Amino acid sequence: MYRNSAVINVNIFFVVISAVLSSAATAGDLVPFVIPGKANMSSPIAITSVEPIDTKAYRLVARKGHFYRGGKRVRLWGVNLSFGASMPKHEDAPVIAERLAAAGVNTVRCHHMDTSRWPRGLWNAKDGKGIAPEALDRLDYFIDQLAQRGICVNINLHVGREHSRFLGLPEPNRKYDKISNIFTPALIDAQKKFARELLTHVNKYRKVRYADDPAVAIVEVTNENSFFMWGSEETLRTLPEYYANILQGKYNAWLKGRYGMDQELQKVWGKGTEPLGENILKDGDFLIREVGGFIPQDWSLEQHEGCRAWMSRQRLESRRALKIDIEKSDDTEWHLQLNQGRLKVKKGRYYTIAFEAAADKERSITCSIGQAHSPWKNLGFSQRVELTRKRTTYRYGFTARADDDDARFSFAFGASDISIHLANVELRPGGRVTLGEDESIGNSRVKLYGESETPPRTLDRMRFLAETEKGYFDEMRNYVQKELGCKALVTGTIVFGPLGLYAQSDMDFIDAHAYWQHPRFPGRPWDAGNWLVEQKAMTDNMNGATLFGLAAKRLNGKPFTVSEYNHPAPMDSQAECVPMISSFAAAQDWDGVWLYTYSHSSDEWYRERLNSYFDIDTNPAKWGFMRAGAAIFRDASVGETGQLHIFGLADTSDVVGELAKLHIEHDRDMFEVLAERGNVTREKMLGSPIFASLETGGGLRVLNISGPKLNWSVEDGKGIFLGRGEGMLVCTGHAGRFAEATDKEVSIAGPEFAAVTVTTLDKKPFEQSQKILIAACGRCENTGMKFSEDRRTVGRNWGEAPVRIEPVEGEVVLPKGRWKCEALGPDGMPKGEAPVSESDGKQVLELSPRNETMWYLLRRVVRIDGEG
Repeated sequence: MYRNSAVINVNIFFVVISAVLSSAATAGDLVPFVIPGKANMSSPIAITSVEPIDTKAYRLVARKGHFYRGGKRVRLWGVNLSFGASMPKHEDAPVIAERLAAAGVNTVRCHHMDTSRWPRGLWNAKDGKGIAPEALDRLDYFIDQLAQRGICVNINLHVGREHSRFLGLPEPNRKYDKISNIFTPALIDAQKKFARELLTHVNKYRKVRYADDPAVAIVEVTNENSFFMWGSEETLRTLPEYYANILQGKYNAWLKGRYGMDQELQKVWGKGTEPLGENILKDGDFLIREVGGFIPQDWSLEQHEGCRAWMSRQRLESRRALKIDIEKSDDTEWHLQLNQGRLKVKKGRYYTIAFEAAADKERSITCSIGQAHSPWKNLGFSQRVELTRKRTTYRYGFTARADDDDARFSFAFGASDISIHLANVELRPGGRVTLGEDESIGNSRVKLYGESETPPRTLDRMRFLAETEKGYFDEMRNYVQKELGCKALVTGTIVFGPLGLYAQSDMDFIDAHAYWQHPRFPGRPWDAGNWLVEQKAMTDNMNGATLFGLAAKRLNGKPFTVSEYNHPAPMDSQAECVPMISSFAAAQDWDGVWLYTYSHSSDEWYRERLNSYFDIDTNPAKWGFMRAGAAIFRDASVGETGQLHIFGLADTSDVVGELAKLHIEHDRDMFEVLAERGNVTREKMLGSPIFASLETGGGLRVLNISGPKLNWSVEDGKGIFLGRGEGMLVCTGHAGRFAEATDKEVSIAGPEFAAVTVTTLDKKPFEQSQKILIAACGRCENTGMKFSEDRRTVGRNWGEAPVRIEPVEGEVVLPKGRWKCEALGPDGMPKGEAPVSESDGKQVLELSPRNETMWYLLRRVVRIDGEG
């Protein structure tokens, strides 16, 4: 495809897509394309020959940084099954398994089985304390049906189970017991009990324990759960007393083991103490009025989406304070804010925040420091503050993450109509102290978070959290594999930054999740009527793309997987999802990808419409590319010799300390970490696989790598992504970019945005292949879908069946030889011949919306003399 490519001869294959020049596409441009819930196994694109996984089969193992089975390299290409979808009825189970296998799926991830009561989950409907027998029977049967079709299972032990509720423990401050169940002994014991109950269960249909079944290939300890996950600092700072006391006790025991006594601890923590500087904020006591009403000078009251508040000066407990009364609020906290901008902060500088506050009734607000300009990044401090009727002084410290001459101090107080009171607000440089007045190792009263910390104290906390988290995951892995005798591979959770990577470093493989433009919920979380999905194609946003952040989480010597990935419906560009993740994963030589999710339901397998942001089973813009994705990622053969880059994250033997420093500076952003440590760029990632190493140093290795060569560029906001391999081509992007990017070897004029894949189905290069699948799609929508004016939501108006696609019109110049092409129907069966013509000695295929399809099948015609 590229003139400078050393991988593929440009004369072998090239595509020209010249779509109709027209105005913007309308609903009339879409055609029905309902892929049946029951696969037609007579389809020429269906995979019909698979190797079953019987109870004596070779197990999936991790070796030399990859997955193997029976000595052969294995890549896992799969989907999630969420809630009751992992427990279908017996009559549905073989139909689902067959459809998955036909599309090239060789693994499923059983997700959220532990969250709900039957029939949405494993737990009995009566009291939720035990596993429902029917649920377990269905799961047994489904695992057997999957295994018969060569599909292995990834079982998640903890996703949504709130063991605390069933043990009678205090309610944690985070849903699903997250974070608290990493360190609370009773919750860890409950997780072990469930693991024993499930993994030692004998499958009724396979006559073997889950723990011994080669079809149960992977066990995941807990989903998206870490001391370093999103919002974890707020969770840790505000733990309920029961959990806070447990964690503080562990922290003090750790400090005692490290330092022995207060005197030694103060020697270390005393480095970096600093007196408080002057208050950076103006009018922090709200004494200065502006003309025309009580609006404190230098402060700004922000009111969004019709929310209203007004301010006055009142006395609270005999002292002056600013009172903010709320006339109208909605469910979004930031719709009401009190800000002061034009502040200067310096990267690495420590600042102390202090203020007095109260509320007419108990409620929370959020205090933060961030950019007062695009892209509005947080600069190192965001804290939820629980207010009571009592006037209370709050004090916090933070280290600025970046230089900024236009920073903003903010109180966000929407999402409630309860009045608040503020006074004596300060933002001062310095203020670090060693220990508070009542803090001592001797009485176990050293707090996890000090009001104002020195750098060594902060580092010690990060070190303690990392070691505690790693201890939990290592303990759970040992329990599953050694005490229960489970032979499955074990992973802990996904990677959250450098310290999260350390915590996972002794798991069997490393895992990560990502979503491009995950739905946002301006009001209540997961409100089906109030959500937004931004209409941004990832192809157009290379610098913000999720793929590079995923690649940066890979650890040298460990297999790497992405067990959740999606570009949610109803994005106009969602068809880019499968082509981009499959080709990028192949180029980076990853080991597993699971799309999220095949389905959330246990009984709606034969729908003919989209029903949510994530379910791909009835979404042709996703499911229609799965067979191609299997050819691109799962079936990819070893390619040309290339380079592999390994970047060490530590310069000394104190690996955890080095990682803690990186984590403090970059938080969870592993791409920024590698950019600092190894000058990693996105362009470099497109050219070769990238690994992080917990050892000192790094290096460059030359070896055989699998997968395509990638090219990605964005001009004037319009992007094009190209992937090229010996038996595959991926193109996603805008019509006007194709000709320029490929020197007119590929051109496209419409639809405005499309995804196209060309893949061999016999695992051969183009010049040797006998069968090639072309998949092409623009938009994908239900009939009668009602979008908002900006197309960011349909609310509850998802429309009706049938689901429809926007077909692509164009021409394909075929590889050397003679070809016959058939347009395929949604069931994968030929529906008519697509004409192949001659032009300048080359065969040319026309793609036409008249065919009402996204699939074209090419077969090589062999002449009598044996030449094709």
